[in-house]
Amino acid sequence: MLFWLLAITITAIACAALYFAAAGRTVRAGVDTGANATDEHYRLQLAEINADIAAGRLGEAEGTAARAELARELIRLQGEDGAKKGIISNPILAPLAVLGIAIIAFGSYGLLGNPGLPGQPLATRERPLEERIDVNDAVKRIEAQLEKTPDDVRGWTVIAPVYMQMGRYEDAVTALRHVNELAPPTADTQTDLAEAMLMVSKGEMTPEAQALLENAVKLDPKHVRSRFYLAGAATQSGDYAGAVAQWNELIGMAAGNEPWIAAAKEGLAAAQNGVDGKPAVAPEAATGDAMTDDTIKSMVEGLSDRLLANGGTIEEWTRLVRSRLVLGQTDAAQAAYDAAKAAYPDAAQRTELDATAAQGGLK
Repeated sequence: MLFWLLAITITAIACAALYFAAAGRTVRAGVDTGANATDEHYRLQLAEINADIAAGRLGEAEGTAARAELARELIRLQGEDGAKKGIISNPILAPLAVLGIAIIAFGSYGLLGNPGLPGQPLATRERPLEERIDVNDAVKRIEAQLEKTPDDVRGWTVIAPVYMQMGRYEDAVTALRHVNELAPPTADTQTDLAEAMLMVSKGEMTPEAQALLENAVKLDPKHVRSRFYLAGAATQSGDYAGAVAQWNELIGMAAGNEPWIAAAKEGLAAAQNGVDGKPAVAPEAATGDAMTDDTIKSMVEGLSDRLLANGGTIEEWTRLVRSRLVLGQTDAAQAAYDAAKAAYPDAAQRTELDATAAQGGLK
């Protein structure tokens, strides 16, 4: 009895929210409001909730609450859209739709549900492979949407790290070009594009990648990642004097306990050998593919340590999760995502983070 009272109460609240939203909100005329990366993310979340309820991994009360919260959040986001034109003109449609939702929900549960079934322990809630979100399918859907709305910077931002994780580096370059063209470029987005280009060129610094990294440093003089690439490239190209200066500048920015400091000192030693006429053997961490492996991993670990110890912005947490996914560290990405959700429980603040996590197959 308690279960049904709780379910009815939660459903009533959800239906009321849907009714008032439908009765009073305005919608844009002539614009497809459902087809973008954010909507796709919410559809995936709803599909997961329904699958969990059907498989018994989630109680009906929990599922009802989860659907209500998802509906509330989606309504809030849609309500914030600008350029609102026209209104729903038929006042009968809204209450009929809400009534239909309630009837379908309780009717479906009456046929399929079991309020007496005990909840499963978390350890036994592993989803069968066939029930998991197909990342490739999700990528295809976002790609199809981006063909229709190529100016959707959020969609390009979400899909770029997924391309990197999948090894589709040329597609990542295309996506990151759009990101930098559609929104004001930052040191991070320009370095991300340069990294993708380096993966395409198998570690060889190209003039365009060099220019992107130099501009990243102009935008943020203390941007470690771009400076590391530039110092390593100078060492590789034989500009030893310039490399020594760049390594010294980079090392001078460190407090002394950063995970990348050892690799930077090795790079400085190699460049100094070149200045002194000795064989300048560039350290693995400062060149080619290793530069996007050991050194980048160490910088990601440094970011992780700082966020776990002192917290950070939602953008930093998003960058950490994205970096873990690009490096193929799925378990670490999940742990970072869990920590980020604990630090930012309000889903409204996590739109990009949640989308990144969903496309990476995180829960």
